[in-house]
Amino acid sequence: MAKFTVVTPPDWSDPQNAKARIWCIENGITISTFATTPGFGNRTWEIQLNVNGRKITSPKEYGPSELYSKVFELYKFYYNKYNG
Repeated sequence: MAKFTVVTPPDWSDPQNAKARIWCIENGITISTFATTPGFGNRTWEIQLNVNGRKITSPKEYGPSELYSKVFELYKFYYNKYNG
C-alpha cells in the first residue's frame, strides 16, 4: 500500500490557467485545498474559495484525479466573470 496519494497536477502548459490564477490572486480571489482526513494517505479534499475575505467551502469532496482541474475551473470562472 502506498504511503502517500499521487494527485494529478494542474496543466501548467495552458496559458489560460496561469493567466486566470494570477488575475484572481491579484484581485483578492484565492483557492485552497484541504485534506478531509489526516495523514499522507488522504484520498479526498475540499476546496475553499476566499473571495475578498468571504470564505466559501465546496459542498463536495474531490479525489486526486479531479482536484486541480476543479481548482483551475474555478479560477477561470472568476476570471471570465469579471473580464467577460
